[in-house]
Amino acid sequence: AVVGRNGSGKSTFLKIAAGLIEPDGGERWVQPGTTIRYLPQEPDFSGFKTVADYVAAGLTPACDPDAGRRILDVLGLTGDEDPARLSGGEARRAAIARTLAPEPDVLLLDEPTNHLDLPAIEWLEGELKG
Repeated sequence: AVVGRNGSGKSTFLKIAAGLIEPDGGERWVQPGTTIRYLPQEPDFSGFKTVADYVAAGLTPACDPDAGRRILDVLGLTGDEDPARLSGGEARRAAIARTLAPEPDVLLLDEPTNHLDLPAIEWLEGELKG
């Protein structure tokens, strides 16, 4: 867990670790072949017609193509939803499905429980422990 006050750089640190932005100094090194997935605080659904399209875009050719649908189903989404019409909790669950489906080696979650109800939080905790 990365803990700190608002504005202290936690999200920036996670983005650097995920390789999304470059650090001001030093360097980031990742073991070759390591897969990293990052769950942002605010997922970007632009350009996707359905939640299933959004989740599938996070998969690599080596991934199980049905993994995203299975996670969406567990989280109460069909995949046919229009991302523009999702509630905060639905958007968060879709983003979690996209992040978890590829079964990454390193999982970086930026405030993963925002907008989630208790059953979804408990499911996520179980997945992370398993």
